[in-house]
Amino acid sequence: MAANKGRAKKQAGAQLIKAVLVLMAALAIFVLEKKGVLQTAAGDKPAAENADAEVDFIDVGQGDSTLVCSDGKYMLIDTGDRDGENTLINHLKERGVKKLDYLVLTHPHADHIGEAAEIVEGFKIGKIIMPRVPDDLTPTSSVYEDLLDAAANKGLKIRAARNESFELGEISVQTYAAEGEYSNLNDYSVVLRLTHGENSFLITGDCEKQEESELLERGCDVSADVLKVGHHGSDTSSTSQWLKEVGAQYAVISCGADNKYGHPDEETYSRICKYVKNVYVTAEDGSLAFESDGKGLTIKPFDTADAAKGGK
Repeated sequence: MAANKGRAKKQAGAQLIKAVLVLMAALAIFVLEKKGVLQTAAGDKPAAENADAEVDFIDVGQGDSTLVCSDGKYMLIDTGDRDGENTLINHLKERGVKKLDYLVLTHPHADHIGEAAEIVEGFKIGKIIMPRVPDDLTPTSSVYEDLLDAAANKGLKIRAARNESFELGEISVQTYAAEGEYSNLNDYSVVLRLTHGENSFLITGDCEKQEESELLERGCDVSADVLKVGHHGSDTSSTSQWLKEVGAQYAVISCGADNKYGHPDEETYSRICKYVKNVYVTAEDGSLAFESDGKGLTIKPFDTADAAKGGK
């Protein structure tokens, strides 16, 4: 009898240890998935093998900035606000960027063009693209004037965004320019759809509900595996219809920690989570690198140790 009790006690102890180990393993997997190191949930893309393209969502605080890299070619979409710590410039240097083939500024608000003048001054630039906006919405801010001066000093013309497609290394880029008339500068945001093999990204600037509706009515292809959420996750953007049509598996919300605007909006964030399984917030997750081999995707925090690899 005593032996039976001893065996039972040992079995119970072993089961407890096994349960603890299973729990620890599950917790470890959850943490890795949260950080984008693993993608094991059903329906996720497999991890990339020998990635040759990359999209970096850069933590520039309360603003937007995305670096697209392929075959030694680079496109920078937005620059965040003015930054005394040179976060963006340091990121570009760590990536080995010397020339930006395209500088796309989705719209001329300071949190999207604040560092643009310094970028133009400090790097070789191929083309600068910005939306055409009505005169009464054209900014008079110092960052906008500085950008115009920096471009003029280097003999660069700023080209108005249009509905067009072009190649960046092995990535196909489609740009959509707003065709409606709006009272809000955000609704003139240039929207970009990037395609690399079977992987796709949608970069939306501060696109709000009105422009989302326009793009859907025009029949624009906005489907994407990865969505850069419009307007920092505010309540002005990301309608249910929009999120359904995009059909993303991953979403990135770019915003600053404890920002005064309350981004991301709680209700909007919940709605995004309803349609998108993996949601990242730069204020919490920092800069994120999405590596693509044309089939799989690997998401990981930006690692300066890997920066020397350059343009993938």
